Amino acid sequence: MKNVKSAQCLVTLLLLVISSAKATAFDKEDLARLESTKQCPACDLRGADLYQMDLGEANLIQADLRGAQCIATNFRGANLTGANFKNANLMSASLAGATLSGANFAKSNLRVADFTRLNLSGINFRGANLYDTNLEGADLTDADLRDVYLYSANLSGANLTRADLSNSKIYYHQLKAAHLCNTLTRFWGELSQGCSAY
Repeated sequence: MKNVKSAQCLVTLLLLVISSAKATAFDKEDLARLESTKQCPACDLRGADLYQMDLGEANLIQADLRGAQCIATNFRGANLTGANFKNANLMSASLAGATLSGANFAKSNLRVADFTRLNLSGINFRGANLYDTNLEGADLTDADLRDVYLYSANLSGANLTRADLSNSKIYYHQLKAAHLCNTLTRFWGELSQGCSAY
């Protein structure tokens, strides 16, 4: 009887592992379409390997890229509206000129990524790693930057109006380089410097 119960538990565990793997696997046809046409709105690319892929000007509106490997991937000028990059690895990725409205970067690795002068207003970065990321001149109005690692990130000229940096790791001199208006911070409370400028 004990052996039967053990076997049942093992079978149940195996089924859970298999169904979990299927739930996080990308659609191979979607990946092939992206590679050949760069047109892949609402594609299932969960966990896909997009390492150093040239996706400049690609259409990835509402694409599911959770857990995708996008190291050094070129997203320049891509339409990433509503794309979900939660837990994705975008280390050294270039997103210059990309459209990111409604995108989700929660818990993603964005080390050394390029977000120069992008509209990132309202974007969810909660729990992301933004170490040494270039956010120069970016509009981060109302962005969720809670629990974010921002050490060495370039925030020169970035607009942090109403951004929430609660529990984020950042140096004060980095904040001074940005535009602050009702900006919530971990150690310095709410910061404002010239709110009428924006």
